[in-house]
Amino acid sequence: MIITIGKNMGDRSRREALVLADKWEEAVYRERGKKSLKKWLKDAETPIYVVSETGDKLYHPDTMHPLFFHPSMAWIRVLRLAEGKSDPMITAMQLKEGMTVLDTTLGFASDSIVASYVVGKEGSITGIEKNPYIGAIIKKGLRVWKQDMDAFNEAMNRIIVKTEDHLDYLKSIPNNTFDVVYFDPMFQKAVYSSSHLAAIRPFACYGSLGLRHIKEALRVAKQRVVIKSSYPNEYLESLGFTFIKRRSRTSFRYGVIEKKGREQ
Repeated sequence: MIITIGKNMGDRSRREALVLADKWEEAVYRERGKKSLKKWLKDAETPIYVVSETGDKLYHPDTMHPLFFHPSMAWIRVLRLAEGKSDPMITAMQLKEGMTVLDTTLGFASDSIVASYVVGKEGSITGIEKNPYIGAIIKKGLRVWKQDMDAFNEAMNRIIVKTEDHLDYLKSIPNNTFDVVYFDPMFQKAVYSSSHLAAIRPFACYGSLGLRHIKEALRVAKQRVVIKSSYPNEYLESLGFTFIKRRSRTSFRYGVIEKKGREQ
């Protein structure tokens, strides 16, 4: 992987890029100069990570679509919540101000942003991203992206991003650490029409969920484990999830396992 800086970026971005190049194995820093990024990608045949003060971007020669942070539908969902409307994920989590959530599949952090807005400054959201490049982009993006709503910006800033395998992280923390543990497995039902999704595809982690993940999640959760999934899903039902009915014709639903009443 090549790490470089964006056009018109100065010493601050260069120092940041050099730190990343030293931190990541098989990554090298290169000056961009006047190179065309498209031609550089083609010639180098390796991903190029571009450091910028306004948000980093990652390019892969197979897609040419940049991977970058954008709040996506989180902004629309928060606006709806601010108007007093409901959000199906928040309903499934039974999320309230002051609660704590572990988002084991952070991705672009859209769900974490919405959850952070709901739990407020008294609550906390921790997001796990296994891929270090995606984690770095999202962590920085959450800090530098600004919308015209202070509460939304504060919600982004409060999210704690950890770069780690989520099963390893679950195993490392005590019982009942979070109120809710959340899964949204990447590309469980693949849709590649979006250029934003196409950009993340070469770097995403595709590991499937199993009983060991759910057992650890139940140990760590105080109240419930929630999963977003295509529906119907007999496999997840066999693991103990009950899917919440929705009036809309969306192809996914939220499955829930309540901790209360279960054997510890």
